[in-house]
Amino acid sequence: MNKKSVIGLLFVGALTFTVTSCADMFNIDSSRVVYEHNHKLDSSADSVYSTIGILHAFQKIADRYIILGEVRGDMVDINKNAKASLRNLSEFNFDDDNEYLQVSDYYNVINNCNYLITHMDTTIRHNNEAVMTDEYVAALSIRAWTYMQLALNYGKVPYYTNPITTVAASEADYPKYDIKQLALVLIPQLMPYMDYKLPAWDGISAGGQDLTSTNCDLLFPPIQLLLGDLYLWLGDYQNAWLTYRDFITDNPKYTMRATTGGETTNFPGLMPLGNGQVKTNSRMTGREAQNSGYPAYNDARSYLNGILGSRGEAITVVPMESSSQNGLVSEVPGLFTSRENTHPLRGSDLWQELSSAQDYFFTNSSASEVNKEYSILGNKGDQRINLFVREQKNEEDEFETMEKFVQGSTNNGTSTVYYARMLTLYRRALVHLRAAEALNCLANQQHNGQLAVQAFGILRDGFDILFPNGNTYKADLQPYTLGVHARGCGEVYLDTASYMVRPDAIAKYYNKDAASVNFTDTIHYVEDRICDELALETTFEGNRFTDLIRFAERRGADYLAGKVACRKGTDNRDEALYQKLLNKSSWYLPLK
Repeated sequence: MNKKSVIGLLFVGALTFTVTSCADMFNIDSSRVVYEHNHKLDSSADSVYSTIGILHAFQKIADRYIILGEVRGDMVDINKNAKASLRNLSEFNFDDDNEYLQVSDYYNVINNCNYLITHMDTTIRHNNEAVMTDEYVAALSIRAWTYMQLALNYGKVPYYTNPITTVAASEADYPKYDIKQLALVLIPQLMPYMDYKLPAWDGISAGGQDLTSTNCDLLFPPIQLLLGDLYLWLGDYQNAWLTYRDFITDNPKYTMRATTGGETTNFPGLMPLGNGQVKTNSRMTGREAQNSGYPAYNDARSYLNGILGSRGEAITVVPMESSSQNGLVSEVPGLFTSRENTHPLRGSDLWQELSSAQDYFFTNSSASEVNKEYSILGNKGDQRINLFVREQKNEEDEFETMEKFVQGSTNNGTSTVYYARMLTLYRRALVHLRAAEALNCLANQQHNGQLAVQAFGILRDGFDILFPNGNTYKADLQPYTLGVHARGCGEVYLDTASYMVRPDAIAKYYNKDAASVNFTDTIHYVEDRICDELALETTFEGNRFTDLIRFAERRGADYLAGKVACRKGTDNRDEALYQKLLNKSSWYLPLK
């Protein structure tokens, strides 16, 4: 690899850190320049402007998080009209001129973070408060997340922490680290700030949506979650589980309010998953819904808004603009949404197959909890797919919308343009699922089957796992810790027969004899269910391919290869792609 081709483009005699106001924070005025030479960031204005410059650079890699993470995965397939760059990504043919493989944008973010971290004077205090530390920690978090994405997508990547401001520095040799080596370097950097509150600025909006009321620490990856991810990739499952669990149950940034006995009670610290469930296709109404065999639609829209918006499940978002006149517009909505079905990307047949294969648990909602009975609607399917994809057909055209992305639309004079106000990097369900993954891996390390059952509990009903010593407000809290699988498959926590960790359920899942089920089968059963749940709940959000890499590191290359090769359904496996993906080197993008 030519070093200059990777980071030489980052040589900057001047770095641009500027903004006209907090209301249009991403409208960078290039006429205002902070020169690197002899410059020290020693005022709060410097820290804010510098961080805004980082966020502006951060926007440029947000789309690639989604595109690289999904186009190479098993839940997304290309349509016939996909452009060559997307088709080649999907087929793992990484040509040199592919627009999505430019690594310099990542290092631009890193170089800007390095500049701030190196020059920020964190000793300055006002009213006995360290006024520069907030943005310093924010830069640490963004730099760590960006390095993680580089390593996960490119394998081994150059690592440096000093800002590159000279030609000599751009041409120097830097060590190259993979994700495990990066974890060993980044964890000690982040640990001192694990509980530090990230900046929350007032008056910030993007894409026409006000972010002020939510606190703008949504703009930065929480240090605690970065540590959890790094521990998970490192294979330190004890610390990964404890870090995720503590974020869910002890994090002071999240407070749930519940009503008990007519009084409003605070539960500080709990990061509630929420009880929004998709109980039927939201497009069914009246008799159509009644005849479908599903219960009535319940709270699905607020659940979807929780995924998309800054007021629900979102933990970290990258705000985008609704118009290029205002700033950077995300390409992602147009990749999944179009009139006349001309969009290049779609949900794969394997995703539809996985969704259809789920059992739905139907209950009589009017019955008491003691007497509540349920019915299993076998193979009726997970209902989230019906909410995520909206199809409209009329005499004029066919129209498909991927609801996870389209948060607004505008007309450019000739056609309707769909846009995303923000792209989500972390949300609550993802944290719950990674906590389950870490706990099941810990069960395997400790050869403890009970821990595997607890990990599975996060898919069914997470309260007793998250609060093993009980809680005074269990009756109020339990609805907000229902398992992730319940969101699309009904009251799964009531099931005592099929969705369980028992030899008969495991045997049925793997089509084998119950007497032959062993400990490894149990671990794999829970792991497979978690992997499936990541697909059912978080697909199209940017995590899928790197999730598969992580699972395959434990289960073998066949685990990833088999899933990706079956995008068009399990009966239509792409044998050539399967053979290609058995070679792990084919998973990673070329540095250029």
